[in-house]
Amino acid sequence: MWISSVAIPSWKDSSQIACWMLLVWCAGVAGQEKHSTSPASEAVEQQALKVVNDSDWAHTVTPLTQRAPCSEQNPAFPGLYPEDKAAGVDAAAPVIPTDVPKPDGSEYLIRFQSAKPVQAAVHQLLAMGEKWSAYGPERRVSETDGPTDLANARYNVADMITIAVILKHPGPDGTNFFNYAFEDNGRVFPSRSFRVWPCAGLRTSNGQVFARIVPGALEHRGFRAFQLSFPRLLAGKPLISNMREKVEFLMVANQRVFGTIFYINASDVLDGSEKSLYLPSAFTDSEEMAQR
Repeated sequence: MWISSVAIPSWKDSSQIACWMLLVWCAGVAGQEKHSTSPASEAVEQQALKVVNDSDWAHTVTPLTQRAPCSEQNPAFPGLYPEDKAAGVDAAAPVIPTDVPKPDGSEYLIRFQSAKPVQAAVHQLLAMGEKWSAYGPERRVSETDGPTDLANARYNVADMITIAVILKHPGPDGTNFFNYAFEDNGRVFPSRSFRVWPCAGLRTSNGQVFARIVPGALEHRGFRAFQLSFPRLLAGKPLISNMREKVEFLMVANQRVFGTIFYINASDVLDGSEKSLYLPSAFTDSEEMAQR
């Protein structure tokens, strides 16, 4: 309220003072209500939604298909999966092309969760109240967790690069990624036909890395989101080190190809020094929002 900037007149009647104070209080309340739905706050809300749902860090894709199944011997990117790891997994079995599956028509949002603009936008949405609570919760980063140590298979999602694949719309017959990524009605992950590690990769001019963990794969209600975390460092150096680094994401499941290209500034990537982390599985359809 702006009482301190208003010159209070000299009233003769105490009842007039009471009435004046009541008017000021009512005006303040009305001002607060107006502020909560002001054009400025709506603009912040819309910009935050755009960042997390339709921006440089959030792309809508429809899967393509490929003839050859993805495997340790035929990874998402050539040379993605180490030969010594692939050698112990049916190395003698050739990759046999099969019939190309029909596109199922499903649609997904692929979001670069580990971008500072995405984290800031989610924080803004959650600060607006219960309306956007689906984008939470906030995950506190424990100071006792050490950094990711690939050599000893110790991972800390806070200093990794996490990509979310979020189901927006299933195909006309209801088919979607979660039908073939999980088994036993969603209770078993991954399905026997989904080779996660060799079939999910990030590639930049500095090299390529395969996914190492799936944070909370079985926690998402209705299995509408799938998250993959990749090493942020490659041989001790950042995978993303330039302005507008071209970052290719590719995941292949049951011959369906989920891919997109991000252009990410190195300065926008989380480095593990942050005190909190958001990995939202929610999305908001910008077209549906525009029609409301």
